[in-house]
Amino acid sequence: MNVITRFSNFVGKNLTYLVLITIIGGYAAPAAFTWSIHNTVLLLGVVMFGMGMTLHASDFRLVVQRPREVLVGCVAHYTIMPLVAYGLVMAFGLTPELAVGMILLGSCPSGTASNVMSFLAKGDVPLAVSITTVSTLLAPLMMPFLVWALAGQWVTVSFLAMAMTVMKVILLPLVLGLLVHRLVGETYLAQMQKCLVLLSAFAVLSILGGVVAVNGAKIVSLGLFMVVLVLLHNLFGFALGYFTTGKLGFGKLQQHSVTLEVGMQNDALAISIAAVYFAPAVAIPAAVGAAVHQVTGSLLAGIFARHMDAQEARQQAHIAKETSAPAAGH
Repeated sequence: MNVITRFSNFVGKNLTYLVLITIIGGYAAPAAFTWSIHNTVLLLGVVMFGMGMTLHASDFRLVVQRPREVLVGCVAHYTIMPLVAYGLVMAFGLTPELAVGMILLGSCPSGTASNVMSFLAKGDVPLAVSITTVSTLLAPLMMPFLVWALAGQWVTVSFLAMAMTVMKVILLPLVLGLLVHRLVGETYLAQMQKCLVLLSAFAVLSILGGVVAVNGAKIVSLGLFMVVLVLLHNLFGFALGYFTTGKLGFGKLQQHSVTLEVGMQNDALAISIAAVYFAPAVAIPAAVGAAVHQVTGSLLAGIFARHMDAQEARQQAHIAKETSAPAAGH
């Protein structure tokens, strides 16, 4: 078990590098990843089952205890990201495949990676987990609606068919994970979590490698343009999320967590839906996003963490000054 723990910690700390290695591997050795193309839905189910296993009753209680913060996070995510994606599509005049891919990426819920970034940012992790949970539960309705409303001019979208697919790949494994968590209990869950991290990481990286294996030539031909486009989408999400929460008077911990929740997407879900419903090239924005979001999320989390450290240092200096002032006067 110690070996698994060490390996799990290694994967967690180096996921950004593993994503980049997988992208290179998918392009250089596509045969090693093509098996995942026909198993994308199953692999995503593994990820969602792992997410369900890590959820607690407190994640749902927070929705009732702090409904305003959770509501703002979910509404901001499902308005800012799809509308920014649509704006970029129109501004750059993308091809139908890439247009649908960008809107699909923008219509996804936030993923578990944003929870990790919130932890690294020293933010409000319970709030981040609650927003991820609620936005994920809303995905079977929100994703088909947004794709239908914003991408309907480029592709025919069956709202009901997509809703049922999203429900199968998200809700069923998520609920199953919750049930297993309840049956297993906290004692054994702690031992299983390290294995779940490895399984989820393997599934996400396999999905990503499969997309690159199929679309490697197109991704290379698009090159910097696609990276810049996805980066703009991501940074607009962060900026508007930060601005919105600031205007609404959120505390810094909450503002940082909601900002990360708004700007980061569940790339694996976008890739999976693209694989089921659309042409392979539709998954390109999400594949690029898998790398971009890891890098920008880590960088922003580091900035937020340093900000919180500086704020804490100022508070401690102020307390020390107040404590020493009476003593000096006396």
